[in-house]
Amino acid sequence: MPKTFLFRFDGAQENDAFLEQARSNGHLVYAGLAMQLHRGWIPDFIEVSLDDESHAYSVTIIELESTASAALISARKYLPESSQEVLSTFREYLRRALQRCRSTADPRIEDIKEIDDALTGRSPITIWTAGALREPPHLVEKLPLIDHGGGLHSSVVDAQIEPRTGTLEGQLSLSPRDHKTFSRSILILDAVVRGWDKSDASLRVWRNLRTQPLRNQIRQQPQEFSTLITLLLGRKEGASIVINNAARELCDIWDEFQPGRYSETAVLAAITNFLPIDRTLDINASVRTAFEKARVILSKNAAPQSVVPPLAQWEQTNSEKKF
Repeated sequence: MPKTFLFRFDGAQENDAFLEQARSNGHLVYAGLAMQLHRGWIPDFIEVSLDDESHAYSVTIIELESTASAALISARKYLPESSQEVLSTFREYLRRALQRCRSTADPRIEDIKEIDDALTGRSPITIWTAGALREPPHLVEKLPLIDHGGGLHSSVVDAQIEPRTGTLEGQLSLSPRDHKTFSRSILILDAVVRGWDKSDASLRVWRNLRTQPLRNQIRQQPQEFSTLITLLLGRKEGASIVINNAARELCDIWDEFQPGRYSETAVLAAITNFLPIDRTLDINASVRTAFEKARVILSKNAAPQSVVPPLAQWEQTNSEKKF
């Protein structure tokens, strides 16, 4: 029977229920050391499964969220990561954990050594990313990283979760990290819609510009754009928002630039589809890369542009109607 181990990196109290459930299921649990993956991301948990009989070993990055939609977004950002880099970072973490166990006489040293030995051997190791709900604590979706040759079709999805439309919806509780990503994604999408997408700056520099037109616009109309103000202005320390309200406010703004092209549903879909892409962007690369990717997402969700006939053609058509 496979052995399962759970390593905790985020000490937020709201994640305690997931940890306790794992412990009650017999998982060995270890916490207390920090670990960052590529791009500075800190996962909530990593689960390791060892099946010595079949020599099937797996490492699963786990992100916890309060809603299924947010869990999917948080987990899928890891899909483009290098499996070898994830494994290398986690092995280094295990070495530090072993040193700590030796210095504190922690009895879990043998279990951690077993994991380290298994992951250093020649048996194949699959790296997964999984999104989970905090309450009730359970996995929503589990996917192998892209370099394993998997894809969305090979996901393991919990059939007990509420039906999903594929878009974000309702009340969202954003961590500081998610707050920053939501803010940046909306700024990028808005820049493309209003044609403010000609910058040659890096994404990092562009994101911090004080001349962002969307920020300036909502600052002048605080009563009309209260949700966007929560997302875009001030420090990104986490927020609780109704995402439909943000979509409605953006819909009203975008209608000024491209009338009738983006309904509230289309705005929600654009944000949902762009967020996982945003998480993979290199903030030191040109912001034009972000604009190009956003342009593709927007074109897929926009209504077709209406074609207005030339004035002469309009006059001829209406003249013919008189006879």
